[in-house]
Formats: sequence, C-alpha cells, structure tokens
Amino acid sequence: MPKIAVVDFLFHWPPDGGSRVDLKEVFSRVAKFHDVKLFVPHFTRYYPRGEILEAIPIDIEQIPFNRFTYNLIQLPGRIKEAVDKFSPDYLFIADGELLKPYVVNALKKYKPILRFYTYDSFCIKDYGTFFSDGSICLTSFLDTPFHCIKCTAKWILKNKPRMARHTFMTSLAFLPGFSNIVKRSLKNASTIIVYNEFIKKIAEKYNPNCLIVPSGVDTGLFKPLNSKASNKVPVVLMTGRIGDPGKGFETLYRACKILYEKGKSFKLLVTSDKKFDEPFVESCGWHNPNDLPSLYNQADICIVPSIWQEPFGIVALEAMACGKPVIVSRVGGLMKTVEDGKSGFLFSAGDEEDLAFKIELLLENRTLRSKMGEAARERVEKEYNWDKIVEKYYLPLFK
Repeated sequence: MPKIAVVDFLFHWPPDGGSRVDLKEVFSRVAKFHDVKLFVPHFTRYYPRGEILEAIPIDIEQIPFNRFTYNLIQLPGRIKEAVDKFSPDYLFIADGELLKPYVVNALKKYKPILRFYTYDSFCIKDYGTFFSDGSICLTSFLDTPFHCIKCTAKWILKNKPRMARHTFMTSLAFLPGFSNIVKRSLKNASTIIVYNEFIKKIAEKYNPNCLIVPSGVDTGLFKPLNSKASNKVPVVLMTGRIGDPGKGFETLYRACKILYEKGKSFKLLVTSDKKFDEPFVESCGWHNPNDLPSLYNQADICIVPSIWQEPFGIVALEAMACGKPVIVSRVGGLMKTVEDGKSGFLFSAGDEEDLAFKIELLLENRTLRSKMGEAARERVEKEYNWDKIVEKYYLPLFK
C-alpha cells in the first residue's frame, strides 16, 4: 500500500474555512486506499495551528513549535525529519503561507505535489488575498516583488496582525530575493493543484504541470430538509467571516438596505456574534460544519458576496447541496461554481445595486427559488460530490 505524507501548516479541527474542510474530506477518502499520514506544526500562539479538538479519520502527527522555532531554518528541518522517518512514496504539501517554499525545497527529493487553495506565495499580504485598499489587486509577487513587499509592509504597520507579521519576518519575505525561493519551489513540484483559472495562469509560468481541481461537498451531510416548509418572511443567508473585508458583507448590507427602504419583507441572517441596530439583519453566531446544514435549510436564498478573488467558494456548494439558490460575485472560482440564471445568479463584485436587483428577483418569485434550488442540488450531485472528485482527480495522482 503506497504511503502518502501530507503536510499542512495551518490545519486544525474544527475548521475555520473551506481549505481545512477540503483537505480533511479529500484525504479521509484517500486513506481508504492508501496509508496516509498528516504532519502539522503545533503552534497556537497566534492561530490554532495544529489544534485537533475533534477526531478525524486521518493519522496525524503534531510537531511542536513556538514563536522562536517556527522559522525558515527549524521548520523545514523538523518537518523533513518527521517526513523522512515516515518514508513516504508520495508527498502532498498544502497550506503553508510564506514558509511553505522553504519546506518544499527542503523536501524536493520527494517531488512533492503542491496545493494552493488560496494564494500564499503569489500574494504575500496576509494569507495571500490579492486584495488591497478595499479592492482586487492583480499584481503577483513573483512579477513585482518590490511593489508587493511595500504593500505588505504598509498593511502590517497599519493593522498590526500578529500572525502575518510573525511569518513575514521569520520567512524573510521582506527581501526581494524571496521571490526566487518561491519560484524554485514551484519548479521543484511534480504537480501543482489550484482551484481557478486566475491562479493557474500565474503558477504555470514556473511549472506547466498545473491542474485546476474543484473542491467538493458532502452531499450526505448537506442536503435538503423539510423541503415543503417555508418561511413567512424570506431569509437571506450569508455564512462566513463577515468581519473580513474581502468577504463582501458591506456590499450585501448595502444591497439589503436598498431593499428594506423599498419596503421589501425579508431577514438577513449572518454567522456572527455582532449585534446590529437595523431591524432587517440578525446574527446567529458561528456554526461548526455539522450545524451548517440545518442553518442553510432555514434560508430561502444564500449569498456569497466576496470582493477578493475567492479561490473556490465552498460555502456556495454547501448551500447548493441543501437545495438553495445562490447569488455569488463574479470573481475567482465562484464563476465556475454557479450557472448564471440556472442554479443561481452572478453579480458584479462590490455592486450593491446589481446584488439588490437579483435578490429582489428571488424574493418576489418563490417558484424561481424552488426551480433554481433543485437545479443547484442536481449540479452538486453531478459535479461536486466528494467521492467523485477524489476518484477523478486525486487517486490518479498516487498511482
């Protein structure tokens, strides 16, 4: 049985986003056919890195670090030591932020498969957002290192993010030569997995073996419930981190305010603990993955209003799997997930007028909501079932 080492520098469970869900769902299925071991740094000072609070069906080795040892010297060395001891036939390296290239280069003898769920190493600001000053930035660090270092330094000085500042300094990403280390790591990969065409065009400049692989959804967990039930007041739902400017909550809020002032009856529900004065918006707190299906089923319409280049947008799939029509921004991977006019609508990112118009179309037409919701469920079952994705894209990598 082939042995697969999986390295992820941000993994923790329960998850805080689609990247963690993606890795768990993929390799819990791959582990049915191969000997899989997940290697994660355990370093929780700035982020729950490596914290496992619920069991998952993957063998995990936690490697302890602290703020002094989590750096470009000791991280690659200790990860390499653990991986070498396991002696894998294949190496898969997932999220890693700015220290990822050093680990890839240290483990180049394994010809690793690299996954870029977001844009780490291509945009050095935060976790790789291509988002600056409230709008999409299409400048790649590999093309304009001086510009991107200046942008990142300015952002760190303004916002003082402890985790991003720590990795920025310990990776030496503030030096222009760091871009060459990133490029070398891309060339050292056997395969690069990305989630949309935007990032593929950047990555394939340095490694032509670059694949777009979709994320997926557990269609057994996320499914329609009580389909005949309906809300007296339609519920518009946004799941995700509303405090993250790139997620676009402000656009959704402005769109809903337009509708409220027009006298439309609805409730905007968001996964947050924030209290709002406006009568049309309500917080329902943060939900773990097992609670999300029930939340989606309470909604009539689901919105993903991202402003940044959303790599894939797994929350759109979750809503679609629950038989809900979705309205998503025309950015990143979302453009491929939703069939405009069939399983939902696309709208221009940041355009509250366009979003309000499309929400109103669904608020006013229950039949259209139902029809789109059915089409959404059918699309997910056909294209985004996890078992099918693993069988089609991942298992062939390990033959």
